[in-house]
Amino acid sequence: MKNAAFVLCLLLILPGCGGSKAVREEPAKLQDFAVEKRVKEVWTADSGASAVKKAVVLSPALDGDVLYTSDPKGRVRAFAADSGRQRWETHVSRLVTGATAAGDGLVVVVTKKGEVIALDRADGRRLWASNLSSQALAPPAISAGVVVVQSVDGKLTGLSAADGKRLWRYERTEPALSLYGTARPVIVADAVLTGFASGKVVAVQVRSGKLLWELPVAQPQGRNEVERLVDVDISPVVVRNVLYAASYQGKIIALDAQTGRILWSRDVSTFSGMDADANNIYLTDDRGNVLAFDQRTGASVWKQEQLRARRLNAPRYVDGLVAVGDFEGYVHWLSSDDGHFVARHRIGSSAVRSQVIVNDDKLYVSNQSGDLAALRLETN
Repeated sequence: MKNAAFVLCLLLILPGCGGSKAVREEPAKLQDFAVEKRVKEVWTADSGASAVKKAVVLSPALDGDVLYTSDPKGRVRAFAADSGRQRWETHVSRLVTGATAAGDGLVVVVTKKGEVIALDRADGRRLWASNLSSQALAPPAISAGVVVVQSVDGKLTGLSAADGKRLWRYERTEPALSLYGTARPVIVADAVLTGFASGKVVAVQVRSGKLLWELPVAQPQGRNEVERLVDVDISPVVVRNVLYAASYQGKIIALDAQTGRILWSRDVSTFSGMDADANNIYLTDDRGNVLAFDQRTGASVWKQEQLRARRLNAPRYVDGLVAVGDFEGYVHWLSSDDGHFVARHRIGSSAVRSQVIVNDDKLYVSNQSGDLAALRLETN
């Protein structure tokens, strides 16, 4: 289990966390730019109680034409993606820390005590519950009849989507000191891909949990435990059978998803997330820069530095643009060609920490206060 005292120390020094202002870079002030697209709010909704003062990030999930959300108090809601109309609401009567996943007819959340709760996607009716060895801070992954959950104690667990029974468990020894969070598992074909606080990314079989391969993204270096942090706390991205993974104080690497062979690597430090289009990989680093790398070679394509220290979330590619949210509730759209600003819109005043969701012509954004909005870009 992660040492709570160590986690508290990290909250004082890492960008994006609470703590002493003396050790944090002053957030960049937003600069004016030539607006190229107008942002229209298609609809807005309240997705639940505030998580502003909590370290958890309760990301929404989109499944078909329904958007599912949960709040820290355990309320789970379903919204029509086209109109924002609430379809149902249920209460799991637990503090939720890992949310929200949807698939195989289920909506799944994880509680502070490590209980995985599955609801019927149609009406929110509870179907089953299963206990983990510790809490989870990232949403599960669901595919092929298996619910995969990564807990903070370094365990990856596969549960039956039908009844919640444990199918397998993969375990790793985690370092005593690590970032507050875990990667979200990604299921590709018959493999589960994820990263660990040890700095390694692994692939296991989705039905059996058998290890297929593991590879270090970064090796711990430095004079003390903080300098030696190399957590892989973001989900891998897979494009055309190439897996991209990145770590804190380490590297971004590209590797063959079937064999684990490294194709290229570049120095980078991140813990927020990545996305990709057909040509580039996009990420926000630990300083608040937005970076684009060429998928084939790892060469730098562009770097946007005007959002430094604004505690950015993971970028999301959408229709030639890269959308990223910040700590004041702004969503910024950058050109995927060169990183220049195209549009900007504010969703409330609290941080946008979960990665935005894209579906057709809409972008779904939620903030830590529970504001949920569907946005559309329109030409000026």
